[in-house]
Amino acid sequence: MTLRSGIIGVTFFVSACGGGQPPATPELGLPAWDGAQIVCNETVSFARAATEALPEFEPNERLGLCARSMRYIELNRQFGDQSSYFGVAAATTASLAATYAPLVRRAYSASTWEFMDNLSADIELRVNMAAENAAGSQRVLGRFTRARMDTGALIREEQKDVQTVLEAFARDNPEAYAQLIEDVNGTFNPTNRLLIAAINRNPFFKAYEAGLAQVRLRHGGAIDFAVLEQRIEIGEVLQALIEGIPPE
Repeated sequence: MTLRSGIIGVTFFVSACGGGQPPATPELGLPAWDGAQIVCNETVSFARAATEALPEFEPNERLGLCARSMRYIELNRQFGDQSSYFGVAAATTASLAATYAPLVRRAYSASTWEFMDNLSADIELRVNMAAENAAGSQRVLGRFTRARMDTGALIREEQKDVQTVLEAFARDNPEAYAQLIEDVNGTFNPTNRLLIAAINRNPFFKAYEAGLAQVRLRHGGAIDFAVLEQRIEIGEVLQALIEGIPPE
């Protein structure tokens, strides 16, 4: 089962990003990323091909994350000229799905997976709202007033909501919260050899990792998922990658 997606060129995040304009992203000369490198299983991938309907999976299944990411890629095709937010959402969700791959899924505990599954579903509501706004701006009246959506602001507002959810989780279940932060930090600061090997095999994730390395340098050598501003910087890395995509 495949998804029709745009050609996504892989670029390299090299300079600091402090909000506002995303950093410059010169080309690495790597193969264009059409999503085919992110494989959910042997039959479900992000290969660039047409499909009439997105696959349906149970919300708590890994393939549900794949289906969600596929839909975001479609939204990026439709509304990417207004905002790269949909591409950022697609890449974030695909990254989570990739983490669930059989060889590396043990990087997260069961409670962490439950939290991340629920968080992904919550973020989908925000992505849907952004898509509705983008669609509205394409209607007759909207065409006269359409302005590019502020991707940075969308990322920041999303992560403020995530912060609220994290703080509630910390109050309600401190042990599971501590495990969550440890687990997720382990993927943003990878030492798992299987995870590192998977990153290095994937051109897009390899470029993403290069951007994350710059974030680590700015924060003493490690990323902390618990810190709002650092999560925003992670979003800016993806924004820079997505906005470096050449037109189809």
